[in-house]
Amino acid sequence: MIPTCAAFHDLCCYAKSSLTVVIPTLEVLGVEVSPLPTALLSTQTDGFARYHFEENTDSLIKILRHWDCLELGFDAIYSGFLGSHEQIDLVLHFIEKQRANHQVLVVIDPVLGDGGEPYAPVDRKHIDGMRTLVQQADLITPNTTEAALLLDRPMKNNFTKAEILLWAKELSHSSGSSVIITSVPLGDEHAVAYCHAGDCSLVYYKNLAASYPGCGDLFASMMTGFLVNKVPFQISVEKSVQYSSLAIDRTLKAGYERRHGISPSLIFPSLIEERSGYGS
Repeated sequence: MIPTCAAFHDLCCYAKSSLTVVIPTLEVLGVEVSPLPTALLSTQTDGFARYHFEENTDSLIKILRHWDCLELGFDAIYSGFLGSHEQIDLVLHFIEKQRANHQVLVVIDPVLGDGGEPYAPVDRKHIDGMRTLVQQADLITPNTTEAALLLDRPMKNNFTKAEILLWAKELSHSSGSSVIITSVPLGDEHAVAYCHAGDCSLVYYKNLAASYPGCGDLFASMMTGFLVNKVPFQISVEKSVQYSSLAIDRTLKAGYERRHGISPSLIFPSLIEERSGYGS
């Protein structure tokens, strides 16, 4: 059977981000995606002065109600950007109903902010709601800004190894989930910090002279795809770091404008080859 994933995320109609990264990446890794658009945007938000944003809560309620009538079940739930506190409640209820009937992997990317600042629509109520939601996750994938917001700690521009591993451990303890903190600056080095089953460690990567919107979506999608296909956790982290770095490198060399976002299709041949190794 092909594994399935219900993906809550926004849909950007131009430039690669959110669902336009999530859907193809998971499908290439052998996971059938059922998208649940939390908002509709004319473009992704980074690099565009103005854009149309339309929250999609009413449609989500109707879609989930219909799915409930169909008694649909999924192997994974991946939650990214949520446009309101009400949507957090919808995802919580959906997770609860799915888990009542079968085993499901829950991956939550707590999209709250970046660069030391919360995103414009994110208020205290949304942050508090996200703290509740991550307690239902098997894995959460915050960046350092989101980790600070979840832990209610001051923002930091740089970390020591001990500091970021302590953050990962505290987040794992407070949420009860495995944790990967992405894009961690460690002096002249960069890494992701993870805590899983009592093991906390770092995976280093080469910091390239580029940053693209959608990189976090790509990373979380690959983690979801690998884990739902039973790839061991540490190997999943290492592979997701490796292919995220490869995507940034290839997007940079292809000359894509930064605001166009990461181009996941440039690593799809490599991911297809990787997928053949675990037999999906």
